[in-house]
Formats: sequence, C-alpha cells, structure tokens
Amino acid sequence: MNAPSRRPPPPDFRYVGLTAAPTTSPAAALSATASLAAVGIGLLHAGQHPALLALGLAGAGVSAAAWLRAPRARSIGGARPVAMAIVPWGVLVAPETDPRALRWPAIRQVTVDVRHTLRGGTPAAQSSVVTVFTDREVLAGRAPGAVSLEALMANLEAYAAEAARPVALDLDGLEPLPDGVSEPAVGLMLRAARVALSGADGAARLRLPPGTYRSVSTGLAAPETVAALGEILGSGLDASADARPLAALCAALLGARALVPGLVTLVSSPHPVVAGCAKAAALRLGAPKSRAGALDEVEAFLFPEDLELLEAFARGEDRRIAT
Repeated sequence: MNAPSRRPPPPDFRYVGLTAAPTTSPAAALSATASLAAVGIGLLHAGQHPALLALGLAGAGVSAAAWLRAPRARSIGGARPVAMAIVPWGVLVAPETDPRALRWPAIRQVTVDVRHTLRGGTPAAQSSVVTVFTDREVLAGRAPGAVSLEALMANLEAYAAEAARPVALDLDGLEPLPDGVSEPAVGLMLRAARVALSGADGAARLRLPPGTYRSVSTGLAAPETVAALGEILGSGLDASADARPLAALCAALLGARALVPGLVTLVSSPHPVVAGCAKAAALRLGAPKSRAGALDEVEAFLFPEDLELLEAFARGEDRRIAT
C-alpha cells in the first residue's frame, strides 16, 4: 500500500508588496560604459585636457560598479518592472490599479536577490528584487529590506501541483468536479455537502448521530464526526480530488467549532477554493477575522459566483442553495 502523499507546509507569508523594480541589463550597462569612455576619448582628441578622459572613464567605472552591486535580477534581459503582491494563492500584478491574478500553476520560478549595504561596518539588507518567471513573461518588483520567500522558492512546484488539483464532490476524494478548476465550484459543493449530511452514505462516512444533521446543535457535533472531518481536513494529497473544501463546508453546517483550528490552518492553502471554503467555514463558526482572514483576500483568485456564495455562507445566509 502506498504511503499517503505529504503536503508541504502552507505559505508562511500573507502579503508581500513590491514596487516596480529597474532592470538594467548587462548590455545597457556596457553601452553606458562605452558611451562615457567614447565621450572622454573624443574630448581628448579634440584637444581638451586629459583630465576629461579620466572623468569619462571614472564615470564609466561608476556605472559598471553600480550595475555589479545591483541585484542579479537586473541582468535578466526582457524583465518588466511592475508592481506586484505575492499572496498565498499566487501573484497579483498591479494590485492597486487593475489587478491580474497569476495562480501558482502559471508560474515557473520565483527568485529573490537582496542588495546589501554596510551600516557601521555591519552588512544590512537594503532592498530585494523579486523576479517572477512565467512561460510568457518575466516580471520584476522591489521591496525595501529583505523579503522572506524561502518556503515559496523551495515549494513552488508542490504549491502549483496542489493548486491545480480538482475539488471533490464526495468526502473520499473520488468524485472530481467535472470541470476541474476551470469553472465555479462552490454552488455544487454546497449541494454536495447537504446531500452528504442528509443521506445514508454521508451519515455513515461521518458517523453522524441518529436523525438529520439539522438536529445537531451548534458546537455539539458528535466526537466521532469531528474526528472524521478532522481527518479529511488534515489529509494528504493521495486522492484523485481534494475533499478538504467539502469537509470544511460540512464542518460549518454541523456547527463543529472544535474544527476551527484545523480550518484556520487551511486559510493559506495554495488552492484558492480550499482557502476560500476554509475561511468561510471558520468565520461561520465564529473564528475572528484576525485568525481566519477576510474572504476578499482571496477574491482575485475566485470566480465571482464562488466569492458571493462563500460570503453568504460565512454569514449563515445560504438557504437559497437548494439540495
């Protein structure tokens, strides 16, 4: 029997804001160096003082040295300076104007280059250039000081694989949503959650007490049911589809407040639907926004229909979702 797949730790950052970073290429630096030197030599041939040549060469040296001290991202030909925000679900390009969301499966590599300076003889991080590579473009953004994205760089491939998984319409992860991750999912999952909690199969799977799930009072879900849902929420990625968002919705419908810590752990999942359902469920169960975060944090990575349904679900206003 194969061992369950181990999930990498979720992203350990919430929001890393970046401004547009200059990206001077080696060709541009060499061109500037040659131009300054040519000016000095031209002045020398024109009968000007030799000091002008020294001035030109000194300027060229300053230009070259400045480029050598700059972060390596400047050497990437074609990198486009742009404001970005790195969040647990991907990268927001131009987040303050017309945001464009890049999910992790669309990103091939992320690098961070830190520029240091001496302060009282001690090296200190002055700024960081973060470069994001996709199949079609290279984007560069700058942040003051050092940025901590080591976990992202080490786990990017795993995050991309997790974010690309289809969500499940059953609690065993055997029934993927037909359209994978390319269509709205929350409405179908809410219906699936109600079916699971009211049908014989779901009742057996979650070891529900006799009667319908609506008879279970808030905060009084049976310990066996809490244990079954907690196992799904903390499961690995060995099933064909991700059952964690469905389990999160079931936990909230059952009023299983004991599962709030597990739900809060999932709010930074690389998969935006997993994170969105976990946020909505945790908020519905009374978790403060300081722990669960707001749903609008993941808005750019969700279909508008899904966001609307999750907001209503978090408020307990989901009665219009029929079984």
